[in-house]
Amino acid sequence: MKIKRKFIHSSLLMVVAGISLLLAIVGSTLVLISNTRDSFDVLVNERAVRSAAADLFSLIQDAESGQRGYLLTNDAKFLSPYKEATKDVAAAVDNLVALTAKRPKYKALVDPIPSQTNAKLNELATTLTLAADGKKAEAMAIVRDGHGQNLMNTLRAQLQAIIDLSDANIHASINQQVTGSDQMKWIMIGAAVAIIVILAISILTIRQYIHSINEAREEVQKFNTALEMRVEERTQDLVRANQEVQRFAYIVTHDLRAPLVNIMGFTTELENSLTMMQNYVLADGAPLSQDDIARAREAAAEDVPEALRFIRSSTSKMDGLINAILKISRDGRRQLKPEMVDIRAIAENSVNSLKHLIDAADGEVQISPSPLHAVNDRLSLEQIFTNLVDNAIKYRSPQRPLKISVTTKRAGGFIEATVEDNGRGIAEADHERVFELFRRAGQQNQTGDGIGLAHVRSLARNLGGDISVRSELGKGSAFTLTVPADLSVVLRRVGV
Repeated sequence: MKIKRKFIHSSLLMVVAGISLLLAIVGSTLVLISNTRDSFDVLVNERAVRSAAADLFSLIQDAESGQRGYLLTNDAKFLSPYKEATKDVAAAVDNLVALTAKRPKYKALVDPIPSQTNAKLNELATTLTLAADGKKAEAMAIVRDGHGQNLMNTLRAQLQAIIDLSDANIHASINQQVTGSDQMKWIMIGAAVAIIVILAISILTIRQYIHSINEAREEVQKFNTALEMRVEERTQDLVRANQEVQRFAYIVTHDLRAPLVNIMGFTTELENSLTMMQNYVLADGAPLSQDDIARAREAAAEDVPEALRFIRSSTSKMDGLINAILKISRDGRRQLKPEMVDIRAIAENSVNSLKHLIDAADGEVQISPSPLHAVNDRLSLEQIFTNLVDNAIKYRSPQRPLKISVTTKRAGGFIEATVEDNGRGIAEADHERVFELFRRAGQQNQTGDGIGLAHVRSLARNLGGDISVRSELGKGSAFTLTVPADLSVVLRRVGV
């Protein structure tokens, strides 16, 4: 009986320990799930805030780009991005304000946004209205005074601060998710170890109890001859005791197995939940395999820092590209000075300024012999011819001596000047591409940022003309500049 009580006591302890362990696991799991859900909600909100701030700034940039494009070209097609952007700005501001309404940390950053945005939109609308009314000079004066740029810089700083704060909160939320996952993993490991220990103790207790019963049965059998009735009674007692042991063994194993099955079920459910959360957190909710998840984690640990390094290097490069854009923008804002010029003489001066490079390439240049006068902007024409001749030198063919010819002629109210070379040539598919900013065609064995021909086209169009190319790969290129014969007439027509 003492053994029996000990067995019952031990069994009850094991059952209580198993139930306690199950409750602890369930409770911990529920807490972790709740924390993870809260963290995920914060993550979703932060991503929405970040997206709203980025979208708002993108809309304002689009609106400003449309304004600048229209003011520079007087081309109404540039108003399309402006109109599309301004149509959505108010909704974007309301969305950002709504998303951060219950977030005190964002209040100081978001409160000025509506008024600053309205001020920027008013500045854009004012310049466009003036330009549409033929008051382009007044519109450009507003642009030059820097007020619009200051508004844009302020908005950029405010929205970037919101994005930075959102990024910090997103990283904190992700770290919380990772911490929760680690905690859940260790809880599962600890629970598994505890279950194994409880099962081992239970099995040992049962074996000891059964062994004790068998010893008692053998002892009864020794006294069977002298004490038959007592032996029979004892045997019955032992049979009943054995049955009781079996029942207890069944109860103990069943009750311990049930928590184990539940734990296994919870483990599977938690694994599935964890997978779903990881899918949402690491892959925007797209269904992924375990291999994909592993790769996503690797991306979070390795690829993201690498991307940041790339962004920093790209930012540096972008600074150079922005300076190039500003150069073109400054040329577009420069006050043109129409004067009587000799197109042939300007071309000859440009060739002479590069004569040392032409001589180094063992090249020769032919220029139209007759003067060709026009009223135009001397500085712009000098820059155009210098760029075109420099390109001819830079992209000469190594298979033959360099030859450049410059021909000029009058075509109605326009002047046409063609700079032709026998260089490497340009593939037909790249004829327009070469005029795009930062785009280069063919073999890239020469230094440059891809702004030369874009600069030339910008200058030509600023003069009321254009430039085109005729080229065949391997045979050479011919760039034809077309500009008004009298720039002052063009400027009066546009009200400049």
